[in-house]
Amino acid sequence: MNVVVMGCGRIGTQIVTALWKEGHSVRVLDSVGESFLALPKELRELEGATLVSDGILEEELVEAGIQDADVFVAVSNRDNRNALAAQKAKHIFNVPKVVCRVGDPERQEMYSKLGLATVSSTKVTSALILEAVLP
Repeated sequence: MNVVVMGCGRIGTQIVTALWKEGHSVRVLDSVGESFLALPKELRELEGATLVSDGILEEELVEAGIQDADVFVAVSNRDNRNALAAQKAKHIFNVPKVVCRVGDPERQEMYSKLGLATVSSTKVTSALILEAVLP
């Protein structure tokens, strides 16, 4: 499976590393080049595996291989950037599976209405904490 991930923070690093270890072809974009240092060295050294980009410009998405992607995952720390990139992946590049991280639960509802598969880290974390707290 060809996967493009936008965002190489803690969540992006976990996703990229897990998919790569499973044998998938993974390319990751991040606006801060130092973010890639959290990836395994072998992955960082693969030609074209990392690209310094904020994931918004179409030509940079093409450089990352979006046109051949089976999956696009937007997990930067910016809701609007994630939604914009996810919409481009879905509607311009016709990526079959697009997942968008959203911190703000209200935005999650709005983005879902736009047809984006969204995951709210705030809702997930809150639910897990409540599960641990409540009997």
